[in-house]
Amino acid sequence: MPKIKVLPHEDLCPEGIEFEAEQGKSVCENLLNHSVDIEHACELSCACTTCHVIFVEGFNSLNESSDDEEDLLDKAWGLEQRSRLSCQTIVSNSDLTIEIPKYTINMVSENHPKPKNESNREISSIDFDISNSAAKHLNSMVASKNSSGVRISLKDSGCSGFAYQIDLVEKIEENDFNGLINGVNLFIQDKSFVFLKGTKIDFVKKNLNEELVFLNPNVSAECGCGESFNFDSNSIIDLSTT
Repeated sequence: MPKIKVLPHEDLCPEGIEFEAEQGKSVCENLLNHSVDIEHACELSCACTTCHVIFVEGFNSLNESSDDEEDLLDKAWGLEQRSRLSCQTIVSNSDLTIEIPKYTINMVSENHPKPKNESNREISSIDFDISNSAAKHLNSMVASKNSSGVRISLKDSGCSGFAYQIDLVEKIEENDFNGLINGVNLFIQDKSFVFLKGTKIDFVKKNLNEELVFLNPNVSAECGCGESFNFDSNSIIDLSTT
C-alpha cells in the first residue's frame, strides 16, 4: 500500500506522521482518517484553500488539477510550484511526502487550529518581518513621540476594500499581538493579525519620495491606484469594528 508521510507541523502533528494510505481516496480524507485535523472549511467541495498542502515527494503521481482548483490555489497562503488542494488530490500507488503550510487565511472553519496557549500573543519575524531600513524609520517615529511602539492594523479604504494603518502606541490593548521585530516594538491589532501573517515591511525610495511598502502574501487583489487591496472573499471577517 502507498504511504503518506507528513512533515512536522506545529499544531497538527508536531512530530510528523507516516501511515499507510487508502488508494482512491483524497489526501485530505486520508489525513483526517489518521487524526491529522487539516482544515477543510468547504467540506472537500473545492470551494476554499484551507486544505492546501505542498507535495515534497510524489507530486508527479497525482491526478491533474482542475481549472477550479488552479483558480483557488492562486489565493492560497505560501503557494509553491508543488502546491495542491488535498481534497482534490487522489492517492494512487505512489508514496507521498507532504508539508502542511503554517498558515491559512480562511477563518470560517470551526476547526481552525488554535494556538497551544491562546493567551500567548507573542509574535516573531516568522509572523511579520521588518527590513533594516523600515526598522530605522519606524524607530525614529517612535522616538520622536516617545511612544511605546508601533501598531499596525487594517482599515476600510478605497475601491478594493482595505488599507494599512500605522499608529504610534499610546495605550497597549489587551488583545494586541506583540513582539520585538528587528528592534521595533511591534503591535498588531488582533482582528488584522491573520491577514498580516507572513508580511514583510520595507522602507524604499520611489523617485523623490520615500515610503513604507508592505509585501503581504495574503492579498488577492489591488486597486489600480495601489491605495487599497482585498483578500480572498472566503476569508474575510469583520474588520470594520476595532
